[in-house]
Amino acid sequence: MRPTRAPLLMTRVLMTAGRVTAGHVTTVRRRLRAARADDAGFAPLTMMLGLGLLVIPVLLLVLTLPTWEERTVDARDAAANAARALATAGTWTSGVSAADQTVAEAATNDGITPAQIAASYRGALNPGATVTATVTVTIPAGTIPGIGAFGTLRYTASSTQHVDSYRSIP
Repeated sequence: MRPTRAPLLMTRVLMTAGRVTAGHVTTVRRRLRAARADDAGFAPLTMMLGLGLLVIPVLLLVLTLPTWEERTVDARDAAANAARALATAGTWTSGVSAADQTVAEAATNDGITPAQIAASYRGALNPGATVTATVTVTIPAGTIPGIGAFGTLRYTASSTQHVDSYRSIP
């Protein structure tokens, strides 16, 4: 049996199916050989495309994720502390003032500018009531080292505190 017998048998089988002629098979073989010969020059191009389309975007995402997590934790902590300050205050005005101060301290300690954080409050200081503090923080959508941040996301955290049922009304 000759070594070329198997491809000839395949050609005959394909020809009997009526789909491919012998000319098509040889054209496909020529194209496959040509493609294998030209394959050597694609390594630098493949490396550049892989680096530019996969590695760099993933690296930027990995550099941005800690900022997102840090800001969300900051917003939750500021909301919880502000609600607690408001719930333990004697009057609504002094409670809002104490809550605002708490939010400002949290922002300053975490490197957030006053323009990047906002707080609002609702509820009542009646015994047994609840107060809610809502804090919204602006988060950079992405960070490119050496260039800066681009885009913004807003994260809102709320915390509700129960006003002591047995507190005295001033």
